[in-house]
Amino acid sequence: MKILYIDPVFGMSGDMMISALIDAGVPFEGLERLLGKIPPEVPSIRPVRLTQGVISGIHLEIGPSARHLTIAEMEQVLTGIDTEKPVKDDAMGMLSIIVAAESKIHDISRDRLHLHELSHIDTVIDLLCVAYGIRFLAADKVFCGPVPCGSGTITTSHGSIPNPPPVTLEILRGHQLVFYEDTLELTTPTGAAIAAYYAQKEGKAPAFRTVREGYGVGTYESSRPDVLRVFVGESDELPYDEDVEVIEADIDDMEMEYVGAVAERIRAAGALDVLFFPVSMKKGRMGLRLSVTTERREFEKIVEIIFAETTTFGMRFRGSRRRVLRREEVAIPTSRGPVRIKMGFDARGGLVKTHIEFEDVRSIADATGIPYREALEMVRREIEAFVEGPEF
Repeated sequence: MKILYIDPVFGMSGDMMISALIDAGVPFEGLERLLGKIPPEVPSIRPVRLTQGVISGIHLEIGPSARHLTIAEMEQVLTGIDTEKPVKDDAMGMLSIIVAAESKIHDISRDRLHLHELSHIDTVIDLLCVAYGIRFLAADKVFCGPVPCGSGTITTSHGSIPNPPPVTLEILRGHQLVFYEDTLELTTPTGAAIAAYYAQKEGKAPAFRTVREGYGVGTYESSRPDVLRVFVGESDELPYDEDVEVIEADIDDMEMEYVGAVAERIRAAGALDVLFFPVSMKKGRMGLRLSVTTERREFEKIVEIIFAETTTFGMRFRGSRRRVLRREEVAIPTSRGPVRIKMGFDARGGLVKTHIEFEDVRSIADATGIPYREALEMVRREIEAFVEGPEF
């Protein structure tokens, strides 16, 4: 299993994380190309090598900009940029965490919310670059050490507020924190969102062999080095166990014809499983239980969708774990065109099962006018012959 371990020695912020990722091998040229696709133009960024005591690392210099964006404009940039979908999804996932926390802390609906400092274009830069960098490193799991927080008060656009800010604490709920006497904002909301979105909340990082490491270096001088470091490593543990959230809501006053459409919308938003089944509710009323399994990084977004799309006034959720086979997909040539099959492998790499992609079978059946079952049997025979032949 490939691991990314984040060690926030002096705290976490977007630019420090980007710096550490660059030092760990993420190509700066790729980040430049990505940011060059943001309309109209973004401030200049330049990585320079700095030293903090005996530690040498990357410091990211970001040019000035007065550009601020609404939440809708930020979402438009992140979803519309010409890059890989996983990068866009990860950036949107982190933004959703920030927006949900701000909405809760300020007790204001999402559509009326305005991000003050976080509305700056720098936030979009941070989210996109971190998403690109972590995808580039291709870690199976991300772990993070205790997140440093300062003390006292700090001055923001809202005036003087406790340090760490309430929104940062809300984002980091469930994560381990460590407090220092520094009257600095050691961890920003963006840094907190990175940890909340990527890092496993439960369990310690397994033992791993370090492949490479990277240091993001700041300019503040104190008794502790102003650095954030990341380790890229290999572990003998298997990556197939996943931490997930299970969300449930019992509903008895929703038009049933909408339930299937809502389930599809929740799946499209990134849910792993969406189930609904009948339950007996108060006073003998029949209702349904909506059960959604989602990755923790998608949790806030899925909760928002359930509230918006269903009639429920509340829901339950709990942490859980799931184990899946390693999957691969291959296209097998047939007399009616290529047909995809999914293959599932166990921990030892042995093939456990295969599944023929129904949509490909349906396309063949619809094009030829034959029954679906007949098309499936024909495809199955041709795939078996191909797999047993010398070309597979």
